Amino acid sequence: MTLRRRILLQGFMLGIAGWSGLGSLMPLRPGHAQMAAAGRLSRSAGSVVVVRGGSEMPVNTGAEIVATDTIRTGADSRAEVTFSDGSVLTIGADSEVVVAQFAPDEAEANAFLDLLSGIVRVTVNKATGWGKFDVRTSTAVASVRGTEYLVDSTDAASAVFVVEGRVAVSSRAGAGTVVIRAGQGVDVTAEYVPLAVKTWGAKRRDAALARVTFP
Repeated sequence: MTLRRRILLQGFMLGIAGWSGLGSLMPLRPGHAQMAAAGRLSRSAGSVVVVRGGSEMPVNTGAEIVATDTIRTGADSRAEVTFSDGSVLTIGADSEVVVAQFAPDEAEANAFLDLLSGIVRVTVNKATGWGKFDVRTSTAVASVRGTEYLVDSTDAASAVFVVEGRVAVSSRAGAGTVVIRAGQGVDVTAEYVPLAVKTWGAKRRDAALARVTFP
């Protein structure tokens, strides 16, 4: 893991109350209130681990997911989180994502997911009326209201592809923002390079979707 990712993870690791369904693995720390579940692990295959309060624990289908949790998948693994509003996050193999914020019931509903590595597929429930629903990587921010899309992240670049709806993709290097539609994708590097929207061919599209589909 790069130094940048390690620092980011440490910034999100807060003391949180016990783990529903896993006994008393995480006792409540003084001064920390129990947090409501952002969602649950609705499906899993292979190795799935959650980091909470600095502790790493393997989890199974049905486990609660709360804001600030980090979810990691191993090789040939998948995880699916169904959030409290019905939005769905599918995490591919060898991936790591932080549920930085999930607040659908606030006056302005906001959700922020930090994809540290790997690939995710997101189906956003547009009925929630999101102010922001962002997937953030080291090079890009993908913002939506209600749609289905995937984000693939490595140290060097990110790729965003839209299955349905529209997504605004911004370069963290300041190279602009583009709106991509169903069937389109964009690659975003750490360099100041203008964003080029492209229609993905069947080979690239199908390969990416296969990585966030359960066998």
